[in-house]
Amino acid sequence: MESKAIHRCLHVLDLDKSLDFYEKALGMTEIRRMGPEDGSWINVFIGSESSGFQLELTWNRDRTEPYNNGGRDSHIAFTVPDYDEAHAIHEQMGCICHENEAMGLYFIEDPDGCWLEILPEKAEFAPQPGVDVLAAMQARCSVRQYSGEHVPQELLDRIIRAGLLSPSGRRRRPWELVVVRDHGTLNKLAECRDSGSTMLTGADAAIVVLGNPDVADTWIEDCSIVMANMHLEASASGVGSCWTQGRMRTAADGRSTQDFVAELLGIPDPWRLEAILSLGMPKEQIEHREFDEALLEKVHVGRF
Repeated sequence: MESKAIHRCLHVLDLDKSLDFYEKALGMTEIRRMGPEDGSWINVFIGSESSGFQLELTWNRDRTEPYNNGGRDSHIAFTVPDYDEAHAIHEQMGCICHENEAMGLYFIEDPDGCWLEILPEKAEFAPQPGVDVLAAMQARCSVRQYSGEHVPQELLDRIIRAGLLSPSGRRRRPWELVVVRDHGTLNKLAECRDSGSTMLTGADAAIVVLGNPDVADTWIEDCSIVMANMHLEASASGVGSCWTQGRMRTAADGRSTQDFVAELLGIPDPWRLEAILSLGMPKEQIEHREFDEALLEKVHVGRF
C-alpha cells in the first residue's frame, strides 16, 4: 500500500488572524474554502506554489476556548530558500519561540499555539522527482458532475499556467486560450456538440483552446498538450474537469462545432478550435485508481 500526505488540519479561533499570519510568515495563501450555508464552521485550505502540501484551517463559530494544536511535541516543518531572510522576518514578527543553533533550525508559533519548524532547504528534503506527476496522472479522471461550488480564482490561475507552460514544436506556441466564467455563456456553449457537452451547463468555468495553423503545422498536437496539462493540474488541485473535443465535431444546430463556438465567442480566422475543458468542483469524492498492469502489454521493446 502507498499513501501521500496532502494536508494537515489545524483548528483556529480567529480565522482572519491566522490567514494573515501564515501569509506573512510562510507565504501561504488561500486556495479554497468550504462550509455549510449557516456559517457555523469554515474550512480554509492554504498552500504555496512551491509545495503541493496544504494546511486546512478549521474555524468553528461557537468555539471560545483555545485549541491544543500540539505545541512543540507535534509540529509541522517548513523549508525556506533563504534561512537568514526568513529568520529576520520571523524575528520582526516576534513569533520565534525556540532556536536550536547547533542543529541549524528554529521554531515559530502561530496564533493558536502550533509550533512550526523552520529549516534551510537541503537535498534530502526535496521531493523525489516524478512522484507527484505520476500520482496526478493516476488520480486524473473525467469529471462531468459538479457541486455548484465556485472554483477559486487561485486554482483557475494554476490550471491556466499549466497550459501556458506546455511545450510546443519549435517553441512557436500556436495556441490561445479563452476563459469563460459567465454562466449564460456556459449554457450556450453546452450546445456546441450534438452530444457529449452537457456538463458545461453545470460547470463553473471553461477554457477554450484554439490553434493557429498558419503559425505551426503541429498546432493540433501542441493544443492537445495544453489540454492534457490543464486537465492534470485541475485534478492535482482538486478541481473536476472534462475534455470536450471540438475539432471535427458537430453542434446541436447542425453547424460545425468550430463555426458555433467561433460565432459565440467572436473567434476570428485563422484560429481553429481544438477542444474545451470544463471545470467545476466535483460533486462527489473521486476514487483513487490503481494502475492497470494490463496496460504494460501495450509496451513493445525493440520491435513491435
